[in-house]
Amino acid sequence: MIEARQFTHRDDGTDEATWLLAPGWDGVPRLDLSAIVKGCSRVVVVAPHPDDETLALGATLADLSARNVDVTVVFATHGGSGPRSTPRRTEGDRAIATLGSEMSAVWCDLPDGGLDGAAPDLAESLGKLIDADTVVFAPVECDGHSDHEAAARVAAGVARENDAVLLHYPIWLWHWATPADVDWSRLRTLSPSLAALRSKASAIDCYTSQLTARDDRPIVGPAVLRRAHRVFETVLIPQDPVLAARVVGEVDGGRDRSDVAEPFDAMLAGGEEDPWHLDDFAYERRRLSLVLACLGRERYQRVLEVGCATGQLSEELTGRADTVVAIDASERALAVARRRTDAVRWICGAAPRDLPDETFDAIILSEIGYFLDGPDLTATLRAVRRNLTARGEIVLAHWRGPTDGIPLDGRAVHEQAAALLDLPLRARYEDVDLIVEVWGEPVSVYREYRGAS
Repeated sequence: MIEARQFTHRDDGTDEATWLLAPGWDGVPRLDLSAIVKGCSRVVVVAPHPDDETLALGATLADLSARNVDVTVVFATHGGSGPRSTPRRTEGDRAIATLGSEMSAVWCDLPDGGLDGAAPDLAESLGKLIDADTVVFAPVECDGHSDHEAAARVAAGVARENDAVLLHYPIWLWHWATPADVDWSRLRTLSPSLAALRSKASAIDCYTSQLTARDDRPIVGPAVLRRAHRVFETVLIPQDPVLAARVVGEVDGGRDRSDVAEPFDAMLAGGEEDPWHLDDFAYERRRLSLVLACLGRERYQRVLEVGCATGQLSEELTGRADTVVAIDASERALAVARRRTDAVRWICGAAPRDLPDETFDAIILSEIGYFLDGPDLTATLRAVRRNLTARGEIVLAHWRGPTDGIPLDGRAVHEQAAALLDLPLRARYEDVDLIVEVWGEPVSVYREYRGAS
């Protein structure tokens, strides 16, 4: 990492699409946090200010609490200069309670903006909580805020002295830095549950003092919130080689294709060819019709459907495109799809790792996004954006109702896509059941075909 550049929260900062579309993410592994936390006595989160813990790691902490892990958040300051209560202290206690019943707070009451000078006091407080069975989360050493960087130095020293595990988290780094500034080899992603992501959103809402301002430029403004509401979270491996060695090997390879396919193959194992009733259920037929109606062109050269299941939509697309490619993880589903038509190139594979490295002028993800967890969803969106032609379209269509037993829901998928895609929103349809969004050109179908100015 390079030295942080000066910034203020009034700056717009690096936009979210620039971050999430950066190719550096392609090589970032998942952290196997379960392996790291297994057998530890406590997780300690060093938060220079109330809200840092939630903005950076709220969902991960909620998941840890749900697993009955002992999580202690050490608030170095409470937004004031003494031990008196402040709105941010009240908000911090409320946010911690929102994230999980197994979480507790320790308030150091050190001066806001003065942690560098109070480093010995912070080290003493941390030393009482951290031992060789502790996992410590602390800000990254180049976060760009003096209090954050002081907390990073203190936490690294205490972790080193006590043989603890240390991981860093970024907050303001996302604001002042660009993808070119980041040492991508240090990054690791975390995949929180949907329930934890929702708890995090509720905990963020507790910080009213940071979300509002008389000048309409709050500390936690729209840019910060977009980053905080990602469907994944991020930590960094320590720079210190001794501390780095304790975590660098803990990598989660994610699910392979057979794991993804297993529940869908099971539904087809008894010979049922349409377990989802895509052929005869009114909702499903309507969904396919709406997706086709929202497409901006009469004819396409190359179309990709991600998560094609038994091929109903792909078959319909053959009437609109010269080439249709469809991918699904379930070989049993594809066997049914192949019996429908041989006009489609069927690929057995799981997104994102098996997506074809080819270009398309329309890419459709219909009721597939919420079967992907946070890292895989963003990787899939990044891949399809990369493989879209200059004037192509990405179509997302998902059930709006609650989901159960899968990583995400339709709302989370579409919100993350809106933050990631650097394309115009051409069309949007929403009702009580379904949301369909089309990102890309033609922005105006009328002008596309009539040449109107």
